[in-house]
Amino acid sequence: MRHGFLVCTALIALTLSGCSSSTPTKGPKPDQPYEDAMDTGKTVYEIGQASQAEAQYRTAMDRALMRDDAVAIHESGFNLATVLLAQDEPQKALQSLGETETALSLRNVSDTSDLAVIRAAALYRLHDTVFASQAVQRALQSSDEGIRERALFLSGLIAADQKRGDLLTQRVNDLAAFGDNSATVDRHELAARLNLLRGQPELACDEALSVVKSRRDALDYRGMRRALILAADAAEAAGHSRQAEALRQQESASRQVEARQTGEKGLAKAP
Repeated sequence: MRHGFLVCTALIALTLSGCSSSTPTKGPKPDQPYEDAMDTGKTVYEIGQASQAEAQYRTAMDRALMRDDAVAIHESGFNLATVLLAQDEPQKALQSLGETETALSLRNVSDTSDLAVIRAAALYRLHDTVFASQAVQRALQSSDEGIRERALFLSGLIAADQKRGDLLTQRVNDLAAFGDNSATVDRHELAARLNLLRGQPELACDEALSVVKSRRDALDYRGMRRALILAADAAEAAGHSRQAEALRQQESASRQVEARQTGEKGLAKAP
């Protein structure tokens, strides 16, 4: 059974359709504890329980190492790093990625471009745009469309921070080739950043507020808060200081409640 990978705060299934055959063939016997941990991790992650997903993926990684299964190490390692990032633990995500890459290198697995998108996201979260840019370039070489889409979006965020309007424009255009809704929302966020960079704050604010709603509807509250700050910056640039302050207060309230809930869950699990 091939499990899906998680990408940043969204779950993207990367399963490949198998070819049917009239002659059944006997495959390797599955490691049931690994399968159960991966399935449970996916389920709890989808309902927003990242800390529980982390525990499941650590179990899956242990089973994968015990089994000496490079594919399983790759999948569980990818998902483990993703949930660590979802819990705002970018440094731990980078450490986990390093361990996974080392394990894969020992098993002669060289194609880890999919892991690079998580590395880029973690480095960007740590404000290391130089190394994040390098990781993004690796992720852009991935054969998977979902990975490339996230890499293009991250590349656009980095370009916006670096005020590179040419590259940001290119990334807005690149994302137009993707038809799914998440890519459309990503494109709108980059377009808002581009309009702010071009001195069109009113348009940027309207676009950012649209992104706020889309991120909220998708339960992507971190992305929602990022869009709220973007809308606040645009409103400030447009001379609407009261609106900007209100938007920043909205972002702060969401962030504080999430931090409090995370802390309460941590206390509940403490011995």
